[in-house]
Amino acid sequence: MAELNDILFEFVAHGNPKSNEHLKRFLRRFPEQREEIIDFTATWRAVSILETTLPAPESDPLVEREMWKRAQARWRVLRRRRAKEPAR
Repeated sequence: MAELNDILFEFVAHGNPKSNEHLKRFLRRFPEQREEIIDFTATWRAVSILETTLPAPESDPLVEREMWKRAQARWRVLRRRRAKEPAR
């Protein structure tokens, strides 16, 4: 069973949480994580709405750099896991 964090990362990285079609596709692929995917999507959409109505926060280069490093590390882990998986 795929871990929830991996599923949500894939949903955001390779899908569009604002799209009902992508949501339906992920719900079909991961029915055991249905509630969590729906909660995540609802939160994502609510934050997206707030971002359009609230002023953008001041950017912090140190925080952005740390986020980028974490995203790159996460991507490397996912690539290694996929490389170890048997071909389908």
